[in-house]
Amino acid sequence: MKRAFISLGVVAFAAVISGCGIGGYTQPGGLTPTAGIYMDTVSGGILHDNGTTPTKTGKSCGTSIMGIVATGDTSVEAAMINGGIKKAVYTQEHIRGFVWGAFVELCTIVKGN
Repeated sequence: MKRAFISLGVVAFAAVISGCGIGGYTQPGGLTPTAGIYMDTVSGGILHDNGTTPTKTGKSCGTSIMGIVATGDTSVEAAMINGGIKKAVYTQEHIRGFVWGAFVELCTIVKGN
């Protein structure tokens, strides 16, 4: 019985650390819905130049494991460099998560010229 309570405590602690129960993830483009088992969302984008049609796309990504280790560069600047973009027209965030945040990938997508 004691072992069951300890196991339950460990699971509850892991859920709290991974952000379980948060109703959404706020970012500059707005509120992005979150889910427990699998999440694959794109946030509302930010339009920087309304009169221009973008011809190039750049992407920069970062990952997080269990909310303990995070790596990568998700900046707009890195996405612009990766896509060879000098002027950003549109930016957005793509978030993919598994099992209550055990693994999360966040990518910044920039469209421009």
